[in-house]
Amino acid sequence: MDDYENLLKKVTTEIPVIELPLEQDTGYIGLYRNNRIYLDKNKSSRKKKVVLAEEFGHHKRTIGNILNYKDPEAWKEEWKARRYGIEILITLDDLLDCALNGCNNIYECSEHLNVTPDFFEDTLIHYFNKYGKYHFHRNYKFTFDNEFIFVEPIKIFG
Repeated sequence: MDDYENLLKKVTTEIPVIELPLEQDTGYIGLYRNNRIYLDKNKSSRKKKVVLAEEFGHHKRTIGNILNYKDPEAWKEEWKARRYGIEILITLDDLLDCALNGCNNIYECSEHLNVTPDFFEDTLIHYFNKYGKYHFHRNYKFTFDNEFIFVEPIKIFG
């Protein structure tokens, strides 16, 4: 079972997920509507995984109809869902694993974690906004910016 299938199994215990040629019919890759998640079946597992995580975030966090992207409130709701999706797919431990495996930039990390580069870039922005430029986790110092993540062990003397 790949990452997408594992996430799909988890999500479908709570809400139906329907795969169909969504993009050709609607222009959307994923959609949360009427307590169901719709995904474009023609996308890669990697793309479907990140879209499913975000649409599940809409199920958990979004209030109201947010299809009008000219409305600033719609963007706030989009980011709530995206942040939820980020936190279920990429934890600080996952970021640490990237760094310990020699992955430092968006492309290396997105490949290692099997997510899209855009999603990983949003992940860095999310954790930067949540923790600031520096964060300490499991005896490591994380340094975040919009393209790279740096991790260094904390040295304890005494």
